Amino acid sequence: MSQAMHLLIDVLTSLRQQGITAIPLSRATWQRIHSLQSNVSKREEIEKNPVRVNPSQEISVVATSQNRTFASKQEHWEDLKKRVLTNPELLKHVRPGKKLVFGVGNLNADLFFCGEAPGADEEIQGIPFVGRAGQLLTKIIAAMGLSREEVYIGNIMNWRPELDTPTGNRPPTQEEMQFCLPYLIEQVEIVQPKVIIALGSTAVNGLLSYDKTRKMSQIRGTWQEFCHIPLMVTFHPSYLLRNATNATKRLVWEDMLRVMDRVGMPISERQRQYFL
Repeated sequence: MSQAMHLLIDVLTSLRQQGITAIPLSRATWQRIHSLQSNVSKREEIEKNPVRVNPSQEISVVATSQNRTFASKQEHWEDLKKRVLTNPELLKHVRPGKKLVFGVGNLNADLFFCGEAPGADEEIQGIPFVGRAGQLLTKIIAAMGLSREEVYIGNIMNWRPELDTPTGNRPPTQEEMQFCLPYLIEQVEIVQPKVIIALGSTAVNGLLSYDKTRKMSQIRGTWQEFCHIPLMVTFHPSYLLRNATNATKRLVWEDMLRVMDRVGMPISERQRQYFL
């Protein structure tokens, strides 16, 4: 077996031990792998040196889009939206009379705001971030000098996580987010933003994989990476609603200033002084 194959198995085994069970791949990478699979020139070598992986070490590879070509971003987005909203595996989680939720906004946006899952207001309208937290997010976006229509807003999850009670919310599980993650990745591929903003610790765990040692107080305000795109970690707007102090608001605003600076947005002196 080649040294590269041994290295690949070691990497996948290490990821599995960290609790990572899915790897997002871009459409171009997936197509490259597919083309390599069709090359049978190495078949004899593979048959002589079969790779055996213990089932407990298996890790799945997530293809982020179908092997199709679209005439435009809009066509691709509409196709993806239809696939999501008509997916029976997603629909079976939807409460009677409620809706799946899909991302909205500018398909050429520089900024992609990403939350974890819809809430009660979102599953009624089928639109992300329209409740109290969403209204606060809209104000944050406006303070940056933008409108909701100029950015893209989505959630990792497409349905509101189920509860036995008619009211209340619960965080989605890692398994639930991993199930929906390919659809989020495909939206990122369509929009190709300059920066992704992860809203809250659950969204961070969904995008970067779960890490029990990760503390929001330590990672908030730092640059990470998702799908080779810079990712800024900040608090969820609902956290600001529960902790509505100027000090907390300033922390989030400093994160937004970092984002604005990263994408080259103009920042006025007045904006720099918010919540001080």
